[in-house]
Amino acid sequence: MPPSNDIAELIEKNLQFHGYEVLRIDSILKFKYNSLWERIYHFAHKHITKSNTYKKKLKAKQSFYKAQQLLANNHYDYTLVIRPDIYPQNVLTLFKQHTKNKFIGYQWDGLKRFPVKNIIHLFDQFYIFDHTDLTNPDYQNYQLNSITNFYFDMIQPHHVKKDKLQAYYIGDHQVCRVAAIEHCAEKLAENGIDIKFIIPTSKRRDIKCYKSKYITFGKQNRLSYHENLKNVNSADILVDFVISEHNGLSFRHFEALYYQKKLITTNAHVKYYDFYHPNNIFIWDKKNLDGIQEFLARPFTQINTYIVEKYSFKNWIKSILD
Repeated sequence: MPPSNDIAELIEKNLQFHGYEVLRIDSILKFKYNSLWERIYHFAHKHITKSNTYKKKLKAKQSFYKAQQLLANNHYDYTLVIRPDIYPQNVLTLFKQHTKNKFIGYQWDGLKRFPVKNIIHLFDQFYIFDHTDLTNPDYQNYQLNSITNFYFDMIQPHHVKKDKLQAYYIGDHQVCRVAAIEHCAEKLAENGIDIKFIIPTSKRRDIKCYKSKYITFGKQNRLSYHENLKNVNSADILVDFVISEHNGLSFRHFEALYYQKKLITTNAHVKYYDFYHPNNIFIWDKKNLDGIQEFLARPFTQINTYIVEKYSFKNWIKSILD
């Protein structure tokens, strides 16, 4: 999977927590030129042909060689590839050759955003997190399995006492989310809520899109996922803004469930899940936040333990490995 935000490390540790032996292979995605000649040739090729094909070929060749070195002559019971669209097809084929039982793919972003039609056939099972992709006309000839995201159950929640309620959000800059993020921050601040909204970018053109004083920016705010979970644990309200390319539930929904936090979300699909309760989850249409005061005043409603555990990492990996 992509090594971004150290979430790969958390997945590795959570697998080990549940007794699995793990080989993590995301290091093969790191690329560097082997010589000055390769760098010069890429520069010339890119400017003459206006394409990046030379560098792509170098990356594919390099990642295949690294994968061969890591796998050696070893074989594994299962191989799980998250975001398989980022791997060259020959690397995926190599993974499959080193898999004894099941070769499993999981696309945890919408298929409209990251298509995978050319590689699904390589997998024994292929999972998607956006249930609406099951009816995607481009994928009607493929066997897709729907599964949600999860929460990391190796980390135990603990209560953090504060003088003021805090709302927490972190997410990359997306133009389609700017207005909603600002409006939500302003409205919550009006209701006496401490705002911790982070957009981890230092690009001036991105920062200029925001007018609200409640938004924090900067590359230094690109937290590891473990640090992010510390913020989740200490917050009282989590906020989620779905992007237009998919309808699946983000990790925030399951973290809100596990850490017993109130959730404000623009993803209306959450009302169809068994953990939905209007005391805990406020579905916002992005037009106005009427009713937010009443929502914040209502106490959190405990959800049945069986339902909470259903969305744990332990249950998620058992479901995927079947």
